[in-house]
Amino acid sequence: MYSIQDLAKLAGISSRTLRYYDQIGLLVPARRTESGARWYAKVQVDELQRILFFKTLGVSLATIREIMAQPLATQIAALESQRGRIAEKQRRLQDLDLAIASSIKMLRRVGKMSDSEKFSSLKAQRLAENESQFGQEIRQKYGEETVEVANQHYLALSEAQLQKADALEKELGTLLREALTQNSDATKAAIFTAHQEWLKIMVGKQYSPAYHQNLAQMYQADERFQRHYDELAGQKGAGQLLSEVILTKLW
Repeated sequence: MYSIQDLAKLAGISSRTLRYYDQIGLLVPARRTESGARWYAKVQVDELQRILFFKTLGVSLATIREIMAQPLATQIAALESQRGRIAEKQRRLQDLDLAIASSIKMLRRVGKMSDSEKFSSLKAQRLAENESQFGQEIRQKYGEETVEVANQHYLALSEAQLQKADALEKELGTLLREALTQNSDATKAAIFTAHQEWLKIMVGKQYSPAYHQNLAQMYQADERFQRHYDELAGQKGAGQLLSEVILTKLW
């Protein structure tokens, strides 16, 4: 058995925290003395370990209390889910690190690289950045094989194709900004066309109306995509508008 002071010292937290956990029903001591002193058994030590795991991972105390009220198998599943999220964050950070390393290498060599090498390095850098930000979501939506084919297609784009795609994206930002201030059907039609042309360049033969609509659903569900188009247009609501334009298109 552990006194509240001993358990606090063992866990590296304060006695006040343990008293609070008791008050909210998160970690109830095994027994209390007549004077009100709290004593904890091995079961509570194990429970506290899991509580602190979840707390370190940023889970709220209210959610932790709900998890801890579930059977042990459910608690283990919750920890496994959190572990999977950590692994995904690690992968994204690794991808971002590779992209930064590529940028540094490119900048150091910029005076020695041919235009072709600079262009290839730029594409690889962009692909790594996109993979870091959206790789998991895109793979869940379209599957590993589809994404790899799209990536290879992107790496094979010519400089002229990439320049056209960049120009279309800039045009899209302007059109979205206009549409948010002027509710014009003609502008919305132009938004759809610009995005469709951009997407056809980016994914090539994989383009289809279903692919386009699935992408719009992803835009709508993930605030990172919406934020990208909000920044592109310089106005909030642009990402949501783009999704609506694509999804309401009469195919």
